[in-house]
Formats: sequence, structure tokens, C-alpha cells
Amino acid sequence: MMESKDEDYWNISANKSFNFDEDDVAVLDVPCFNRRSLFGEDTVSEVNFSNVQSELLLNFIISDENLAAILEDQSRNVVVIPKGVTLEEEVKLLRKKVQETSFAPSVGPIIARMVLGKPCSLEIFRSMYDKETLLDEAISSGNGNAILKVVLFLEKTLKKKLFYRLLQTRQEAVNHYINYMATRLKVTECTDLLVFLGRHHEASLLQFSIFVGNIPNIEFKRQRLKKIYNDYFSQPGANTFYAQLVANYLNLLDFQQSQQLTNDQSVLEILFYICSRYKWGDSSVQSYENPFKLAEAHQVSQSQLEWVALNERAKRQAWLDFEHIFEKKAWLNIKQKSFNMHIPIDKTILRLFSLHAPDPVLISFLNKVEDPARRLALARNVKSKKGIIDALVGLKDRTELENYQNTLAAGTEERFYAENALKTFNNKWKSDAIKLIK
Repeated sequence: MMESKDEDYWNISANKSFNFDEDDVAVLDVPCFNRRSLFGEDTVSEVNFSNVQSELLLNFIISDENLAAILEDQSRNVVVIPKGVTLEEEVKLLRKKVQETSFAPSVGPIIARMVLGKPCSLEIFRSMYDKETLLDEAISSGNGNAILKVVLFLEKTLKKKLFYRLLQTRQEAVNHYINYMATRLKVTECTDLLVFLGRHHEASLLQFSIFVGNIPNIEFKRQRLKKIYNDYFSQPGANTFYAQLVANYLNLLDFQQSQQLTNDQSVLEILFYICSRYKWGDSSVQSYENPFKLAEAHQVSQSQLEWVALNERAKRQAWLDFEHIFEKKAWLNIKQKSFNMHIPIDKTILRLFSLHAPDPVLISFLNKVEDPARRLALARNVKSKKGIIDALVGLKDRTELENYQNTLAAGTEERFYAENALKTFNNKWKSDAIKLIK
């Protein structure tokens, strides 16, 4: 009786899962479901998760690009047997397909697909030789995307030491990989590789640049950079130039904290801030509160210092401070001062005009222009009437000066200035004529 029941059980079609007769083919009735669903309509798993209500979407597990590559690879693996072929031809087709899927293909077409931006799978490249050949072919292509994709594949499929050794003699691959990792702030991975390659200075500078550019909090940045300084730049054999650079930056962070500046600022921004607080002419201040000392400590050029100071003082209309910016004491006579400017005079005059500098300030800078014709053009650009008159006198163009005088309103200061210039012009002309007669 028991045997009969067992036989009935296995013969019922609803309970039959396998048919071991070679002539029969089991047909599975697969329910229709969302193509992005991984498990279809199953609601009970083997570990009895009976409360699962929602389907697990495939895009949570794999990206669309990788999915497309896998599907394409699978489609290539499907062997289509044409109708009417002989058994011998069918065996040849199957043998060819096995060879294609069992052995790595030529690297050339694979790299070509990468260069064209087409999806492709690299999993078929399993041996070290194949992977090395693939990397060299990617480097030869000169395509950054192809190089990076191969490098990331090698990183995933090789032990770290083998991966580093492979990159050791391939500088271009290292550069792409370092840039990629640094952009994603993977400081540890970048540092490990650079140290393995013996590029310790680059490893320390990379850490420095990443923390400087990506940490807004001054105190946290200060702590991290002090550790980097102690670990790398204060050690024997460290590059003294880089060590001084980092030390200066740490001093700058200390100064920002002392001034209660909440946001990290560049050297030029802090220089602008100091210019607004500095008592110009007081050379006794030897700290960062003196803009000249800050510029000296951080290799700020004279032209940058002058431009920042000029803009800051001009915006505050502190015109008298200009002499402390551009006039320097002479070496031989400390009471004597000389005008010394490192920024283009034309650019300075136009900038002062845009910042609404008064005419006496413009004239003082116009008088520094030695070429009268150039001075005349600048004076007209900044609408300095006295500057135009001075330039015409310098050109000895009495006719043009008379014409310009006639355009000025009677009784104005500029009209009197032009008339006096013409008198001086005429007196000088008479004096020169008497000399010629004699």
C-alpha cells in the first residue's frame, strides 16, 4: 500500500520536477513578471523569509552599463545552429564556440571597443600574461578611459602586490589611476601606491593638497596637516622647500585662528584683510599683521602685493596711503624716497579711474608715464582735464593746447590751468627765440 502511494506521488504531473528519460523534455511554465525583477513572483524563500512583500530590483545590484555588457556576452555565447547542417558541421560550430569562450580573445578589438565607448566585459582575461597584454594595449591606444577601465579591472582581480608591480613600469597608467583615486579622495590608496613606487615626496604633497582643498574647517584641517608635517616633512631627508611651504601654511592657519576667521582663506584674501587693518607707514610691526611680512613669508610677488594693496586702499578711499605702497626709501639717503612700481602703470591708472579716484591721484600716476603721447591717450581715457593739458605741454603742441582750452568752460579751474600753461608755453617760446637771436 505504501509503495502504491509513493508511485502515485511521483507519477502525478503536478509533483514531477525531473524526468530521467532522455526522450522526454521537461517544459517549465515560467510566469510573466517585470524584467527588472530578480526573483519574479516568488514570495517564500528557502530560508523562510515569508514577509518579503516587494521584489528586489536588478538595478540595485548591477549598473545598467555592466548589465548590458553581461547580456551582450551571453548573447554571444548562444550557439545558433542553422537548419539542415550535418552532424560534422554542427560539431565544428560547437568546437569553435568553446574555443572562443575558453580562451582570451585578441586584446586589439577589445581596446578598440573601449575607445569607441562600447560596453565590453574583461572577465575572460584571467592569466597574468593576458592582463599585462591588455594593459599595454590600452596604454598604446593613448585613450585615458580605456587605460583607466583596464587599471580598475586589474585592481579588482589582482592581489595588491601584483597589481602594484604591474603598474611599476607603466607611468601613464599610474598617473590615470592616481588622478582617479585622488578625485574620489581615496588618500590611503594613493599614498600606498606612491610609497611602493618610491615617490615619497609626491605621496606627502598629494595628502597635503587633498586636505588643503577639501576640508573647510580650519581646526580639523590644521590637525590633519600637522600630522602630515610630522610624518613626512619633518623627517630626515625631506625636501626643505616643501617642508617650508607646509610650515608657512600651518602658520597661516594659526594666524587665521588668532583673527577668529571662521572660513579658510587664500594668502591673497588674507593679505587683503591685513591691508584693511594695517597702520600704513608703521614698519615696526614684524608679524603677519604687516602685509609686507606676510608677502615675504608666503612668496607673494611685489606686483601681487601692490595690486591687492592698491585695490583695498582705493575701495576705502585711503589715497594718502599710496605713498607707503609705491614710494621706497633710497639706500644712500633714508630721507629721500623714490617711486617704485611693479605693476603696469597703464593698468593701474585705468583701475584707479574705475574705483573713482580723484583727479589729483590720477595726475600723480599720469606724471609717472614718460612718453607724452602715451600719457595724453591715458589722460583722455580717464577724462583727466589737467592730465590732458600737462601731456599737451609735454608734446609742445601749442595749437592743440589752444584748441583744447577753448573747449573748457570760462571761469573753471581747468580753464585757468590751461591759460597758465599757455602763458608758460609762450614765455618759454620767447625765451628760446631770444637765445636764438643772441
